[in-house]
Amino acid sequence: MNEDIYYYNNKPLQLSYSNSYSWGDKIQIIKNLESDFQSGMLSWSQMRWIVKNAKFGSFTVQRIIDKLMFDGKLKVNPITLDARTFYKKPSAFDL
Repeated sequence: MNEDIYYYNNKPLQLSYSNSYSWGDKIQIIKNLESDFQSGMLSWSQMRWIVKNAKFGSFTVQRIIDKLMFDGKLKVNPITLDARTFYKKPSAFDL
């Protein structure tokens, strides 16, 4: 599959575990991912690129996909191409 690269400040995202982003940059990247998804500017191929390459923001993308699956808006995870979620659905006993 052709995967599009997601850019921050005209550079591809850095790895989630080894990056030089400041706290402000990290918050801005997360907000950008959420707002780009809400406005339809974040494609599935960009999401796939972020998660498969362990880029910064992969947790946010996984959370977005899980929310859509828990709400019933998605039946198949576009990253794994099956019905698995990344995290378990929160129960009434979870804080």
